[in-house]
Amino acid sequence: MTDTALSRKDRRVMIAKAAKAYGIKGQESLDLHEAYQALGQNNVMKAVQLAHPITLSHPKSVHAWIVMGGAALAQREGATAEAFFQRALDFAPSESAALVGLAKAHVLQVQPEQAVQVAARAFAAGATEKGLIALYMELMSEMGRIQAATEIVAPVIADLNDAHLCLRLAEMLIDIEETGKAAYWLDRAWRLSPEPEIYRIGRLRGLVYGRRHEAAEQLADELLADPKTQDRDTVAVYKVLLMRLTGRPEAALELAESYEFASAERYGEMRGVVANILQDLGREPEADAAYVEGMHVTGTPLKVAKAYGAYLMRRGDFAQGSEQFSNRLEVGARRYIPYENSAPENLSAQDRIVWIGEQGIGDQLALLSLLKVAPVDTARVAMSLVTDARLVKGLAGNGFGFDVIDRRIFTSEPQQVTPKQLVYIGDLVRYIDPADRAAHQGGWLSPDMARMQHLRDKYDRLAKGGPVIGVAWASGSMMGHLRSVKLMDLLESVPEGALVVNLQYGDCKVAIEAAQKARPGVTILQDPEIDQMKDLAGFFAQVAAMDRVLTIDNTTAHVAGALGHPDTHVLIPTGSECMWYWGLEGTRDPWYGNLTLYRQEKLGQWDKPLSMMRQTVCP
Repeated sequence: MTDTALSRKDRRVMIAKAAKAYGIKGQESLDLHEAYQALGQNNVMKAVQLAHPITLSHPKSVHAWIVMGGAALAQREGATAEAFFQRALDFAPSESAALVGLAKAHVLQVQPEQAVQVAARAFAAGATEKGLIALYMELMSEMGRIQAATEIVAPVIADLNDAHLCLRLAEMLIDIEETGKAAYWLDRAWRLSPEPEIYRIGRLRGLVYGRRHEAAEQLADELLADPKTQDRDTVAVYKVLLMRLTGRPEAALELAESYEFASAERYGEMRGVVANILQDLGREPEADAAYVEGMHVTGTPLKVAKAYGAYLMRRGDFAQGSEQFSNRLEVGARRYIPYENSAPENLSAQDRIVWIGEQGIGDQLALLSLLKVAPVDTARVAMSLVTDARLVKGLAGNGFGFDVIDRRIFTSEPQQVTPKQLVYIGDLVRYIDPADRAAHQGGWLSPDMARMQHLRDKYDRLAKGGPVIGVAWASGSMMGHLRSVKLMDLLESVPEGALVVNLQYGDCKVAIEAAQKARPGVTILQDPEIDQMKDLAGFFAQVAAMDRVLTIDNTTAHVAGALGHPDTHVLIPTGSECMWYWGLEGTRDPWYGNLTLYRQEKLGQWDKPLSMMRQTVCP
């Protein structure tokens, strides 16, 4: 420190502050302070000259090693930076600045696995550096670990109030079809920065995902009418999607076909939306052509290919459908877990396989049924499933014998696994045999029997001899209202004297109170003991405790299917909203083999399937 203009008193004050901040006394504390300043000004030589002597005189000074590590990073010397930051962590294992630097050092050395693991530790230790957050999200996206990444960075981004990071987080959530959560972050980004077009369009998307259709359409029209709007293509796609969601398919097609696109990517996306609308209208050959055009127009099929694969498999073409479905992931993600890892020659060569969960809880339960047909010797091969933390207890004791790992732990801690042992469960659709659909049927999920019996005994006491019937009637996703019904309509299939147990997630108080008033002859129970959003093990036991289950196509249906529940009845929407594993026809489900299906003939019209359900379960 060479500033002679300071009085002795001022110098003593500065030294005292520096000593408190950096844990060393005297002039060296000021030198360390100045070293940090030099590093911030990219004066690497000065920073090293000031910090290096302190590493000798005070080798346990965490801050001296951090400055040296930062200087090495500035010189792009990854290995040297790693050594310096690791030295700091030897003395302070939770020092966030050292963890941030170490993560960046791993990036410089092209060590992505180590980089994301250390970055997760840094965030847990309180790191909030925006550059590392953005880098971490990018790396995790390329690795196909978006779900775990969003869970880790969401609380960090919430504290930063940065519009760009909010938008990036929303994009990641959209990639894994968590549109409800994405709506929150899109709205937050817009509120932080309401004027730029990118955030206004983000707000439009958030309104669509949040099913605020009237406000969304008003904003879409404003953006399309504004000559200053640059990204009109995106607005047009969401305008057409809105028209589909609000029951105007013909008008939506007219706009889609007349709009002149500037972007090939957005045109391809629009063709996917058009294919869905055409399916709603029963125009299957045209839908097929729209999917194919959408995939090929951009050269990057991704979501359109996934939708086309689902379309083909719904129609029974599992050979071509599974091939198209394999293109659902980004190229970067496939570099880490290629489709070839699911090939029989690779699966049969492994003594351990780590299955990577995809999509929501219901889809994961469905896809895990394919372990019945995968060429894996479950008696010989050790298997693990990397998935949502809520499933760790819920899948304990499953019929396949795999253990369950919280994906946040898997991606933030070192793992003893080779690249070829990693397989996406969605890639197992390649093993579906259309000539033997029973091969993967049958229950495999084992509920906690003691908990199930406890719930069963409680419900029997409350039912007083009447049947115990579980009901779920709504979906909160963007397209959820197309598969949802009113609780009152579902209760028409419930006999007098029944105990109706609510299996629906979310706040259902208003719907339950109205239904109870209209049906005083049944008792509707909201069991406070079970919260399926936090306690899936309890929810699985609850479903197993039901005499009968009446539900829409949601997680409840898949839980009942995987449990092998013998008396479950499911309302199935038509068109593209019919999930591919239900097929196109039949009342007995082709996936689990134990569910009774009631199929819609026209999108949005539930009268006929509800009537069929009523005649079957409550004649």
